[in-house]
Amino acid sequence: MNSHTTYPVAIIGAGPVGLSLALGLARCGVRVLVLEQKPELDPHSRATVIHCRTLEILSQLKVLDRFLEHGERVTHVHLQLPSGERIVHFDFTELIDETETAFALALSQDKTERILLDEVVKTGLVDVLMGHKALHFELSDSQTQIVASGPVGEATFIADFLIGADGAHSSVREFLKLNLDGKTYPSRALLADVRVEANLDKKGIWPTLLNHAGFIAAIRFGDRVWRIIEQSVDPMVNDDNTGDHVGSLTTELFGAPPVEILWWNTYRKHERCAPTLRVGRVMLVGDAGHLNSPAGGQGMNAGIQDAHNLAWKLAMVAKGGGADTEALLSSYSEERLSFVTRYIQPFTDIAERFQTAPPFARKAVVEVADLVFGFSKSASTMTRRLSMLNPEYRHSGLIESPEHPVGFRIPDVLDGENGRLFPRLPQGGIVWAGDGTEATKLAESLRVPCVQCDVASLRKFFNKDEFVALVRPDHIVGLSAAPSELPAMRASFHRALGIASDGV
Repeated sequence: MNSHTTYPVAIIGAGPVGLSLALGLARCGVRVLVLEQKPELDPHSRATVIHCRTLEILSQLKVLDRFLEHGERVTHVHLQLPSGERIVHFDFTELIDETETAFALALSQDKTERILLDEVVKTGLVDVLMGHKALHFELSDSQTQIVASGPVGEATFIADFLIGADGAHSSVREFLKLNLDGKTYPSRALLADVRVEANLDKKGIWPTLLNHAGFIAAIRFGDRVWRIIEQSVDPMVNDDNTGDHVGSLTTELFGAPPVEILWWNTYRKHERCAPTLRVGRVMLVGDAGHLNSPAGGQGMNAGIQDAHNLAWKLAMVAKGGGADTEALLSSYSEERLSFVTRYIQPFTDIAERFQTAPPFARKAVVEVADLVFGFSKSASTMTRRLSMLNPEYRHSGLIESPEHPVGFRIPDVLDGENGRLFPRLPQGGIVWAGDGTEATKLAESLRVPCVQCDVASLRKFFNKDEFVALVRPDHIVGLSAAPSELPAMRASFHRALGIASDGV
């Protein structure tokens, strides 16, 4: 690789967010450079739960099978006290009618990154340079120049677009002079990975403690390997006694001390956001652009979903062909910032407040929730929120109509032959019910698949017996209309997909 090599896209950061974006772009035929300052991938587990929506994205990226080989599929989760009392039941199988991935996946982040890196390299379109730290950037109207230090000295790279996927201390965000505004929570959190005796290694039950200063739970993500999460750590716990503290928590959760303590980390929790995720040809994804409490395991998942939203738009722009660069790239920031600030951060903030509330208050909330909603049998509302299957992008320049379900993810419904919708629309397309004549013409003009979807679940979703709808590559409904309205709305459908008016 030579200095001054030019790439359509350069990504700073080879974590799960940067690598998933690189893979998404490569699947669209876009060449990518990834620079990572660490000499090798981080060996620690860190994020351990992948939610339903992210699993759909991994399926679309054609890597889900590899994740399933290495992770533990979780269809039911019971949060259970040491007394045997079950306080919350997450039943992901309730979502089976709208997604093939009606489960969570327990998998350590180091394995997630290894799988993504392997798949990225296989594409032949992505150059990943480990041990390369970005030193400074120079931005012009058409390109970005990146100077990085590597094992053999400094090298300069040119990219049409620059993406910061380099975490909370992002050098790209610093270059843009953007702050992460928000708050830092007063409590520290603890993550610890332990190995337990075989007789204590029970699937489907996550032991939970409510009588500490912060909520404590354990999540199984490997053979006899469990992640302990403590949401409010006693200030007296420090580097010298954390091991003893983890041992005590393991005993309280499982009834016996750990066979081995594999790793631990304590950290501060934040709820912060940059004012924008895009400045010209530079964009931020994941923690580089927004931070939230890890309560609910939304962080890594939200970052991968950032990458999913951006990948198809950036690919359209990089490949030209009438793409409306301004509309597409601005919509990335508009859509993801709106969703993060309106949905993810309020959800994690509520979870954070519950998990760090006084023990008596947590117990009271649990008792009332079970009495009123039957949470110990099925916490349907919480399960749906955890699944992240409801992205809502109505606050976007690409979305012209406020009418539901425009701006929402279309369900991955079963058709009459028990097939799913998403495999028939791998990169989006047109779906219709009723008269398909105009829908077929529209699909031909957009050069996308056209799928007849006269099934009851979609008629209910669109609240119409006859409809024509544009499904974007991220499976978000971009626009819908009655078949008779199509001739007058063809330009609107093109604009909803980010095609400039002069390209229609």
